[in-house]
Amino acid sequence: MTTSDYQSPELGAQPFLTINGERGVRFGVYAPNARNVEVVFGLLWREDGQNREPVDRSNPVDYSTIAGGYIADDGDGIDLSKPVIPLLRRADGCWFSDPNHPELQRCEDWDHVSYMFRIVKNDGSTAYRTDLYSRCQIGGGHFNPEGAPYDGLAADLDGTRSCSVIVDPDTVVNEEIDPATQEFTNTVFPEPTTSFVDVEDFWTDEFSEDADKQIPTRIEDMIIYELHIPALGFGKDGVGTIADAVRHLDHLVELGVNAVELLPISEYSATPETWGYSTSHYHAIEFSGGGRDKMKYLIREAHRRGIAVIIDVVYNHYAHDAERAEWMYDTNDHEKNIYYWYEGHPYDYPGVPHGEHWFPGCDGYLDNGSSGSAPNYKNEFVKKLFLTSATALVREFHVDGFRVDLTSAIHKENRLHYNGSPCPAADGAGYLFLREWTEAVRNAKPGVFLMAEDHSNWPGVTEPVGEGGLGFDAVWYSDFHHHLCGANRLSSEYAKLITTAGFGDDRPLAMGWFAGALEATQYNKIVYHVNHDEAGNSGRDEPNPEQRSHRTMHLAVNGQMNAYRPFAEARSRVAFAVACFSAGTPLFLFGEEVAFENDFIYDNVLALREDFTVKKNGNGREMYEFYRDAIRLRREEPAFHGRNLEILGFNDANRILAFRRWYEQNEAIVVVSLSNSPFDRGYVFERLNIPNGSWQEVLNGDAEVYGGGNCVNREPVASFEGRMEFLVPKNAVLVLKKIS
Repeated sequence: MTTSDYQSPELGAQPFLTINGERGVRFGVYAPNARNVEVVFGLLWREDGQNREPVDRSNPVDYSTIAGGYIADDGDGIDLSKPVIPLLRRADGCWFSDPNHPELQRCEDWDHVSYMFRIVKNDGSTAYRTDLYSRCQIGGGHFNPEGAPYDGLAADLDGTRSCSVIVDPDTVVNEEIDPATQEFTNTVFPEPTTSFVDVEDFWTDEFSEDADKQIPTRIEDMIIYELHIPALGFGKDGVGTIADAVRHLDHLVELGVNAVELLPISEYSATPETWGYSTSHYHAIEFSGGGRDKMKYLIREAHRRGIAVIIDVVYNHYAHDAERAEWMYDTNDHEKNIYYWYEGHPYDYPGVPHGEHWFPGCDGYLDNGSSGSAPNYKNEFVKKLFLTSATALVREFHVDGFRVDLTSAIHKENRLHYNGSPCPAADGAGYLFLREWTEAVRNAKPGVFLMAEDHSNWPGVTEPVGEGGLGFDAVWYSDFHHHLCGANRLSSEYAKLITTAGFGDDRPLAMGWFAGALEATQYNKIVYHVNHDEAGNSGRDEPNPEQRSHRTMHLAVNGQMNAYRPFAEARSRVAFAVACFSAGTPLFLFGEEVAFENDFIYDNVLALREDFTVKKNGNGREMYEFYRDAIRLRREEPAFHGRNLEILGFNDANRILAFRRWYEQNEAIVVVSLSNSPFDRGYVFERLNIPNGSWQEVLNGDAEVYGGGNCVNREPVASFEGRMEFLVPKNAVLVLKKIS
């Protein structure tokens, strides 16, 4: 079966089988308010001072020399040598090209040709719109011509507004990385037709036969590494690329990670240095990092190394400025703005200006706690855009799972912007959409991993669809982070162990309070001591720097790195180890494993990125050794293979907590110490719910190899009638394995 057999069935530029048995191309677009729709083709030319002569696709040139790729509001930029393709309206509001159109009978004639939809809106005005189902958008920059004629480089365009590109999903560019430059050898656009391989041939030998390089099949067996590709490539101009990510895979293999979660990869607005949580085209891959075929190369290489690939997707809002994408696609009437939920009519909101360019949440649009207005979840074609893009990622790109951004905004938090009143209809539609989405993705790929960022605390998020739930496998557990590391700005309802310990005194810590969050990790949770939101971005607008979130190294000593770095490293090891040995699925943000210190700010990625190689071989070396050993223990020790966890005891004054993990006949005890002094003469634990036996220390964060004080238990420790006595180091986690 080929990709086009199961890809989005109609909309977009799709290959199809003509009546003559040949592969043609057919255009489709949802525009129910439009009076007329046509396809026009964009002009690309060489930037060499010559006239605008189309690029000769039989003799491809370096992409960096190509200009154009944008159609202005007055039509400038249309390739007049190509036909205008009229579309015919269907009863459901979709428009399609005639399958018998003589110019569209050979798909290969149109592969990697740029185009846009010319739409006559319901008020008679004309607009040029991108194809929301396009597989590629021209441009990896952030320049917006704002409707004016454009004669600059195609590479500099903001892809959310530029021409869409016809792509044949049944072929893949034959990519490889040049050993000399460490970059992909294919750097031209349009891609050369002589370098394609069949999609089935491309995925040959996708998985290794080595037993040690199999991707995980259970979510509880995953160690997830959260990665933002543009933050790689330290020392070079511009954002990190997919080639940088491919090179980074060997670092993950050595570390022991078996799953990588990529921040959003679909085409997004704003500068490429941002995080990508502003999607405009859900079927296209952001071009600044390398585009769709290079992304397939990355996923294939990850699978060959035994690493599953998880993708962040965003359905709670669109691109913040979705002009030429979702915003006012075929109308200028707010209440007919098809991709957004709009309540009532403009005249229902007195005192609010109408007819102006959109700003977030105006009039009858809905806020939902995210950074944009809510999509129209009751519209079948809005849902179809989200569903088909996800199924394309699992089937065409072979991704292994998804993390869905802020699902609670979709099914619970919809509010009318005008007065903040609840909108139960939108909540209900969002609930139904999420259920349809999880079912569609599971039907596309049984065994896919589905994770939700959901703050509703509703158990139904992880209950099966057949039982009234949303059907996710696990929920991101933010309370765990807040209790373990939470920033000062959080209320006193959170334990905030690492931040509070960072004050440097010996005040009691709320270890017992944190114990409740730790126990809850047994129930379908993704746990983390830090993620992209909490590594410097949360609270970043607070005037008081102490109220902002930071990387763990900063939090652990309240920014006093130079004076107290050993404490920063020790407490950072504690933070990771507690998450790693919890009953949840552990996740951590890239760079933590080599003691990154800079904040991770959503719109300042390049200025704050750090050098992995320097840190790994320098002052992050001991942190890296600890991460590697802890991950290996988590993956190899059977006691951690299940979800069982029991709190054995805690002491707030001594800043100590102990818990038990077990699976079948295998048991382990994890001891967490945030004391600033070691119990080097022994610490007595009593009334423990453990069997009599002998326990061997198998990991100690205070070991000399990690830069600690080496307060370790060299001999096995006995347990008798619930009593144990052993050495407990300062600011460290130790793990004891039952050996008899």
